Amino acid sequence: MTAFARFLSYLFHPVFAPLISIFLLFSLPIYINYKIPDQFVKFIYGVVFLNLVLSPILVSLFLKSKGIIASLEMKETKERQIPYLISGILYGLTYLLFKQIEMPHFYLSFFLAAFLVIIALLLLSLIHKKVSAHLAALGGICGMLFIVSSLLKLDTTLLLIGFILISGLVASARFRLKSHSFMELILGFGLGFTMQVIVFT
Repeated sequence: MTAFARFLSYLFHPVFAPLISIFLLFSLPIYINYKIPDQFVKFIYGVVFLNLVLSPILVSLFLKSKGIIASLEMKETKERQIPYLISGILYGLTYLLFKQIEMPHFYLSFFLAAFLVIIALLLLSLIHKKVSAHLAALGGICGMLFIVSSLLKLDTTLLLIGFILISGLVASARFRLKSHSFMELILGFGLGFTMQVIVFT
C-alpha cells in the first residue's frame, strides 16, 4: 500500500496541475477554444511546461543537491519556503506573459487563482503552518471545473466527480505516508477550490 501511495503522490504531484488544467480547458467544448489558433495553444502548452513544470522540478533537484531540502517530499515546513517562493515568481511571470500576449481573460483568471494559492502557501509556510500542496492543486482543478460549469453552463459533472475521487485517493495516500494531517489535507483542498471561486466572484 505504501508503494501505491507514493505512486499516487508522484502521479498527481502539484507540479503537474497546470498542465492538467490547460489540457482540461482546451479539451472542453468552450466557445473560446474555437477562436484560438492551434499555434497559440501549442505556445501555451510550451510555456506552461517550461515555466511551471520543468523549471520547478530542476530547481527542486538543485536544492536537494545542495542540501537545502532533504528530499523532494519536503516534509518539513521550512523546506517548502524557497520552492514556494520560486514557484510564486514563475507563476507570476507566466501570468504576466499570458496577459501581455492577450490570453483570453477567462483562462487568465485561472492562472491568477493558481498564483494566489502559491502565495498563500508561501505565507503559511513562513508562519510554520503546513498545508497540503497536493490537495491545493487538486482543489484548484475541481474549483476550475465548477466555475466552467457554473459560468458557461457546461456539464462537467463526470469530470468533477472524477477529480473529487482522485482528490480523496491522493489525500488517503498523503495521510498514509504521514506527510500531512487530516486537517492539513482539508485546508489544502479548501484553499485551492475557494481561491478559484473568489477570483471569479
